[in-house]
Amino acid sequence: MSAELVARCIENPGLGKNLQMNLIMQSAPVLKDVRMSCMVTVPTEYSRMTCSSLYNTGVRLHCLCRGREREVLLLYREKYLESYLEREDVADFLRAYGYENGSLKRKLQRLGEQIAYYYDKSQEFPHEMGVFLGYPLEDVRGFIDHQGKNSSCIGYWKVYSNVERAKHIFRVFDEARECAMNEFFSGKSIREIAC
Repeated sequence: MSAELVARCIENPGLGKNLQMNLIMQSAPVLKDVRMSCMVTVPTEYSRMTCSSLYNTGVRLHCLCRGREREVLLLYREKYLESYLEREDVADFLRAYGYENGSLKRKLQRLGEQIAYYYDKSQEFPHEMGVFLGYPLEDVRGFIDHQGKNSSCIGYWKVYSNVERAKHIFRVFDEARECAMNEFFSGKSIREIAC
């Protein structure tokens, strides 16, 4: 984020608590249609508002995990995520983790179950989540194989292959965030930013 945007946040501390701003910060690349999905955490009492603010934008929402105070949501562009998860190499990878060849909805339900098991402390974190976030499969595999260590680069995810491609994607995501935040500060709603 640019120094100008940081200054705006500092000058206007009330905005730091604003759900819309936090949601835009976490999901700008998805809102600006340059990323297929992202995970956001929102206070439970604001999940309906989050859902309604994304209505008719092309961004879908799936609750992965619900606690007393917070919900973990996956925001996604359905056609992109579905297409990526159906790629033969990605589908084979997911099958190894117990994901059937069923619908996107069923795969998201399974991911939610895996996250719930993790929070119940009955299993390890489901690192296959990386493919649901659109990370390159080779980086998800690298993260799992190296237990999160020895990455070549860190940005929106840990990179284990094709660093230049990843850096380019990170720049595109950063530009989307900058654009979305500028639009927010100029008075646009999430719906307007996403459309």
